[in-house]
Amino acid sequence: MSPDDIPRELLNEISNSEKKLSSLYERRDHYNEEAKVIREMRDDLHGKRKAILEQIADIRKRKGELLDEMKAAKARRDMYNEKARLMRGGRPRDGERKEAVLYEDLNTIERDLRKLEEEYQTRSHSLEKEREIVKSIEEKRRKLIELKAKEPEYRAERIKAETVEDEIKEYRALADREHKRMQEIFGKLKEINEQLDEYSPILDHLRTEADKRHEEYIKVRKQADAYHQKAVQLRERVLQLREERNRLRKEAREVVEEQNRKVSTELEDEEKLEEAAEKAVDLLIKKGKVTL
Repeated sequence: MSPDDIPRELLNEISNSEKKLSSLYERRDHYNEEAKVIREMRDDLHGKRKAILEQIADIRKRKGELLDEMKAAKARRDMYNEKARLMRGGRPRDGERKEAVLYEDLNTIERDLRKLEEEYQTRSHSLEKEREIVKSIEEKRRKLIELKAKEPEYRAERIKAETVEDEIKEYRALADREHKRMQEIFGKLKEINEQLDEYSPILDHLRTEADKRHEEYIKVRKQADAYHQKAVQLRERVLQLREERNRLRKEAREVVEEQNRKVSTELEDEEKLEEAAEKAVDLLIKKGKVTL
């Protein structure tokens, strides 16, 4: 059998298997490329979602800071309100009213005193009546001295009450300032919560789309793996067929080479016989035993 006499069935199987193997490789590479594209889409969605989550982490960190500020502002507000409440409870009561009543009484007594003195000096009265007037004048003067003695005390109470009231107003103002700060922080927290609420559907959408792409990737990857497995199995068969073909070719070459060696040997033997015959003829001619 010559190298060209390999069984046609074997050659056809090798050719068909190689074509099929090439087709399997193409299908596998096609699905691998498709899986790569889908994986990149999935990873891009994951990247976008990760970026948003990082933004949300920063926003939540800011939210935590604002909550701490809110807590601190509330503590200060409550402290100022408590101080104002305690000062209101311990402040002098009715200091201003008592001083006003005092001055009213002083004015009344002074007016009455002037009338009595004028009446005593300008009118004629019986001795008994004059005694009554003098007694009244003395009582008014005594009362006037007593009331004027209380004037510094009442003034001090009023001033102290006013001072305490000023401090209460100051604490109230500080409490109002902290309350306004709390309202400002509340507004910022509301904006942050609204912003976080806006991110929620975006994150859900990205997660859903990424999950879809991942499922698609797994599906396509399985198809690529299936074609790859078929290609591996078929490649083993192709290698076996090629080995069989090469074995047959080798055997055919060995047969041809053996035949060539035999023919060559036979040709060499014939040439030697012809050369010996020629030498014998030449020898006989020289001896004269052969005449041409």
